[in-house]
Amino acid sequence: MSLINQPFDGQLGDILIEKLRGRYNRLTIVVAFARNSGVLRLKPEIERFRASGNSVHLFVGVDMEGTTSEALMNLLPLCDTLHVVHSEDHATTFHSKVFVLENDNDIWVAVGSNNLTASGLWTNFESCQCQSLTFGTPECDAVYGPFSALIAKYADDDYECTRKIESIDDIDDLEREGYLVREGAQRIRQNEERARRVAPDGRRLFGKPRRAPLPRVPEHEIATMAVPIGNEITVNAIYAIEENTDNERVWIETRRMTGGSRNILDLSKLGTLIQGTGNGSRYETDDARYVLGSVSFFDVRPNSTTDKYITINYNGVDYSSCQIEFTPDNGSWRIHINGRESENGSAIHSVGGTGWLVNKILIFEKIRTDYYALSALDVNRIADCRLASLFVARNGTARGSKEYGLLNP
Repeated sequence: MSLINQPFDGQLGDILIEKLRGRYNRLTIVVAFARNSGVLRLKPEIERFRASGNSVHLFVGVDMEGTTSEALMNLLPLCDTLHVVHSEDHATTFHSKVFVLENDNDIWVAVGSNNLTASGLWTNFESCQCQSLTFGTPECDAVYGPFSALIAKYADDDYECTRKIESIDDIDDLEREGYLVREGAQRIRQNEERARRVAPDGRRLFGKPRRAPLPRVPEHEIATMAVPIGNEITVNAIYAIEENTDNERVWIETRRMTGGSRNILDLSKLGTLIQGTGNGSRYETDDARYVLGSVSFFDVRPNSTTDKYITINYNGVDYSSCQIEFTPDNGSWRIHINGRESENGSAIHSVGGTGWLVNKILIFEKIRTDYYALSALDVNRIADCRLASLFVARNGTARGSKEYGLLNP
């Protein structure tokens, strides 16, 4: 038996990844909250686990806006069974956090405070008790018996506090009735509340330790700062975009978009600050008026000419080969939001109808340097996005350029 005090003694996310590569054949997770940040970081391991003939069963709560629609959309194809647990009694919250891996001989169990989110599995202060137990022993019976009885209750179709999720329609129904929120809206609302809680004099009563790392991503390329000279943008200084595993989220205003399908979004080499500061972030430059542009979020060197391809996860579906393209004619960058699903070839720019990307705010969340989760908000939410951001900037130097911002973590 061991007590893991995250992040000091380890991180449950890393431990889970290690255990999923072991000898077990069944995974059961019971958590209060699930978000893309945690689900998508475990997704490759869970896919490999199931590809070996193993099974996955998940029970998740929907209280306090802790679980998002997109998280359930991504979990649905990853699970053999997926249930939502909730009580209509406002004095009762579904708050369990249990992770169990088992085979015919033994089990590994973690019980604590960790949710199925990036913060819960890697960066938060959390505590959980982990232990391995052998079937047939009194110690195992004392743990596995009550757990099995609980799972049987939650999985019972007649239990009034459980709904089995069998299709996207079930998730849409929960969202329509207000039980689920969208990733982008959830993050904006959370950051707004944090901004309002800051003391008027800006005093901080507690320290801010170095953030614990998320799973490592491939090394980032070297980025360069683009410095404006008159109306031109020329590159004359080199800055390293430090490799990080932070759960970064950037929002970008789309306006009319370009391309025949209205799926091409302009990115910038440089951003002119209009709110906040890039100080202390990897977008900081030597000139306090500017930050590195939105293309840097995708780990692309602003003065490079080499295209990059990424996968975008939207509404639980991966759309691959979205091109981040350098255009020699005007010396700028843009992203083609036109990736396709592997199974049926449907394109991301058409899933919401023709031109659905126009006049939106797109929120990209980095999972890996080649993999991003996408949320979309109506453009009338731009004031909310500004309030929730570390900094807000305009693409380039023109006053009428589109805005983008780095959301507070």
